[in-house]
Amino acid sequence: MKEGSILSVRIKKHLKNGKNVSMGFGFIEFDSVDTALRICRDLQGTNLTRHALKLQLCEAKKDNHQCRRVESVRSSTKLIVRNVAFEATEKDLRELFTPICQVKRLRLPKRYGNHRGFAFVEYVTKQEAKNALRHLSSTHLYGRRLVLESANEGENLEELRTRTATHFSDSSITLLSKKRKHTTTLLEKGNVKFERIL
Repeated sequence: MKEGSILSVRIKKHLKNGKNVSMGFGFIEFDSVDTALRICRDLQGTNLTRHALKLQLCEAKKDNHQCRRVESVRSSTKLIVRNVAFEATEKDLRELFTPICQVKRLRLPKRYGNHRGFAFVEYVTKQEAKNALRHLSSTHLYGRRLVLESANEGENLEELRTRTATHFSDSSITLLSKKRKHTTTLLEKGNVKFERIL
């Protein structure tokens, strides 16, 4: 490529027979629309591993919630990663988060030998954390959509754990109340009460 540059590359994958395999498509982000147009024009139909490339422009949907999360990262180098599949390992997460920027620390808290479904990723700089949040938000790993959120500056590990645990317990109560017709939702003090099913 003579002019322009690639900002990021994401190949969509899913779990098949215990292996993370390509779904046959991906996304490339270029530095400009002109570069993307030129690449689409020049490389359309090019053979790649016996497959003809079909290239087209796409625009990412603007997610206001994601924009708010990216703005909040300005003050932190740490991210909370929720909805991590239980098959995922620390190595899988490192492979996902390291290509974006240099990971300073990655923690996958465990209980009773298995991880708990969330992780903490710390980058060297605030800008790297912001880039990771922007590029990896809504990424799927082992068929589960990862939910990324910034950690508050100065928040220690115990506070992060408490906030994450609160998030999971609140969402599971809401989910439970939506799934069951014969349940009563939250009462005044946050307790759950179930009606007897006859």
